[in-house]
Amino acid sequence: MTPKQADLIRHSFDAIWPVRRKVAELFYRRFFELAPDAQRLFPSDMERQHLKLMDMIAAIVGALDEHELFQSIIRHTGRQHADLGVKRSHFDTFGDALIWCLEHQFGAAFPPELREAWITLYDAVRTEMIRSGNMRRDCRESCVLSVTCLTPAANSCECRIATSRVATRPSR
Repeated sequence: MTPKQADLIRHSFDAIWPVRRKVAELFYRRFFELAPDAQRLFPSDMERQHLKLMDMIAAIVGALDEHELFQSIIRHTGRQHADLGVKRSHFDTFGDALIWCLEHQFGAAFPPELREAWITLYDAVRTEMIRSGNMRRDCRESCVLSVTCLTPAANSCECRIATSRVATRPSR
């Protein structure tokens, strides 16, 4: 992402912040139209989710010039989404819904260079979130939890819990 693209994103995000609830509602309506199977991953009352979405985008936009913070936010979010069962296809659909939503919100004030900046940002976010989520899944699949009862008795039990790695996989 170029510095000019980062500036375009920051300025456009500042413009939608006052109407963030409307934007989030529009986004999720479109996202669920494109990926109805994803709706099971969300609560029935979406008000809080709307705010979480816009807060996350704000955090990402706010960290555009701070590479380590940017990567940390994305990795953490990617691991959370993996734990929730988000599919790879949902990430693609999410990006499509996001760009569609921005086009609808901005109308003629969403020129090709702004569109390209948002696509570039989302591609970077999607790639890192999927990578982080895959690493989380790989780790879960390669770890074994064992519980050993050290003092089996009718009225007490002292246990030892240990984890071990069964196999390692190369990073993607």
